[in-house]
Amino acid sequence: MKIKALLLTIVLIFTVICGVSCSKDREYDEQEVMNAAKNLIKKSETLNDIYYGEGIAYEMNESEANGAYYKADSVSLKKLGIETVDDIKVMTKETFSASLSSSIIATKLESVSDDSGIKGYARYYQKYNALDGSEECIMVYKLAEVYLTDEVIYLYDTLRIIGSEEEEVLAEIDVNVKNKDGDEQIQTLKFTLIEESSGWRINSPTYVKYVDRQYYEDLQNKK
Repeated sequence: MKIKALLLTIVLIFTVICGVSCSKDREYDEQEVMNAAKNLIKKSETLNDIYYGEGIAYEMNESEANGAYYKADSVSLKKLGIETVDDIKVMTKETFSASLSSSIIATKLESVSDDSGIKGYARYYQKYNALDGSEECIMVYKLAEVYLTDEVIYLYDTLRIIGSEEEEVLAEIDVNVKNKDGDEQIQTLKFTLIEESSGWRINSPTYVKYVDRQYYEDLQNKK
């Protein structure tokens, strides 16, 4: 009985270890993922600008302002193909995975606070009509920090699907980045995709900034 119990324990341990370390990476149709990745990266370009770049333009009309929030410019909204904050949320969820979308929305379309108060204001909020509760306009926080100031061109002919890790498919694309001084560099952006019930979605950030390699080299030399 002791031998049988020992053998059973060994089998169970092996099963657990194999379940953790021998998990099979998912199979996928490379062309299908490639097509999805191209469309999703293009959408993410727009969203990266909305959330982290210059963002939605606003009208400098003090009479319609609410503190540091100003009414979104209709021309800018039309160019982006959005009318309401819900449109931004839908676009986000159509591009990024559920978990990544949730994180972005929680930090960019909602204010972030803790016990000591507000840590970061929502970049946009939806204004409603006081009379009938209808969606009136998007309000833009004019003091929002702009993180992405470089000119970025995604080189779509370099898009590559390079494999999978568990449920994620790994991809990469070369990006031409030009800073405000006119300096250019080619970077390789690595990102992941995951297939959800509604289709393929990007599961990692896709924004890129110019990297001052000389600065980092100088730091290394000082060590």
